[in-house]
Amino acid sequence: MVITGHWIDFSWKLQKRVLSFANIPPPRGGLQISDAIFKCMKEWGIENKVVTITVDNASNNDVAIRWIRVIEDIIGDIREGVEYVNRSEARRVQFAECVQQLQLKDQKLIRDCKTRWNSTFEMLSCALKFKEAFKMFNERDPFYDCFPSEEGWKKTKFDKYWGECNLLMALAAVLDPTKKMLAVEFCFPKLYSHGDAQRNICKVKDALVSLYDVYVAENACERISRSFHLENIGSSNSNTTQRDSSSNWDDFDAYCAEIETSEPSKSELLDYLEKGRLKKSEIPKDFSCLDWWKMNILQYPVLSKMVADILPIPVSSVASEAKFSARTRVIDSYRSSLSPETVQVLLCGGDWLRHLHGVKKKYEGK
Repeated sequence: MVITGHWIDFSWKLQKRVLSFANIPPPRGGLQISDAIFKCMKEWGIENKVVTITVDNASNNDVAIRWIRVIEDIIGDIREGVEYVNRSEARRVQFAECVQQLQLKDQKLIRDCKTRWNSTFEMLSCALKFKEAFKMFNERDPFYDCFPSEEGWKKTKFDKYWGECNLLMALAAVLDPTKKMLAVEFCFPKLYSHGDAQRNICKVKDALVSLYDVYVAENACERISRSFHLENIGSSNSNTTQRDSSSNWDDFDAYCAEIETSEPSKSELLDYLEKGRLKKSEIPKDFSCLDWWKMNILQYPVLSKMVADILPIPVSSVASEAKFSARTRVIDSYRSSLSPETVQVLLCGGDWLRHLHGVKKKYEGK
């Protein structure tokens, strides 16, 4: 099992590193996977810093199971259709004729690996391009009985991330200064009915405010903790006369000035949303959303913390699954007896060293 960490560093650069490439012995159930993830976090000292965990759609991932139940029948129909066409040379020829008549780009259908979402996504993406060809093939072949309905094709395209309003992706769009809430208000009516679009827009707004309030509360606790710590230090070294003199009003104006400047009349979130988005004419060619937040961190000290936690969240497990594509490049027939620990050192060490020295990975045949 490979675990990849994603985060934004102090320079507001997006970072990604392989943290673990561990062998999990059978039965490899949910408990064993959970233990391995927690062990990795403990070893790196990040058990209290992890915001989200992105997993693939293997059956032992509870989060993925919840999604699989929604569109598993549709994916099954498309998978069976791809297999049905590829199972016979005559069917492949007939399907190719449909593609040519529709003047579609000549491509081969892709068969997926059931436990790898990225390969399933590629299969679905390819099948969607051949939707009309499948329809024509369905009319010509009386034995082809797994053609998805029109509603099924739509759900295949959107349900993975949008079947239920995906707050994470919506929040990330809002926190892009070139988009803000206008992105959600523009896109949702295209994805949902009018009623559902309005309800989901409200969900995004409520989630944004609720999440921001959590960061405000955490920031307030940190300020109180720092103030309490400094006050205790001062009290331990002061005499009774100094403590008595602190009860007068000599420092009241200074106190008020500090509070009034540190607590703006409106929240950072409201200030950010009320200000207009960056327009095309204002966006440089080398614009980076992270660079913009880095430049505006003093204006939005609390909101920027929330941004730093949300934007690096990966929306798929492709980054981790790619490590399994190393195959013979790391473990060939001459090194198949390497211990799991040695394999982990090779893969993790290689990943960190490449990032450290700016070396890009080059694969044979690519």
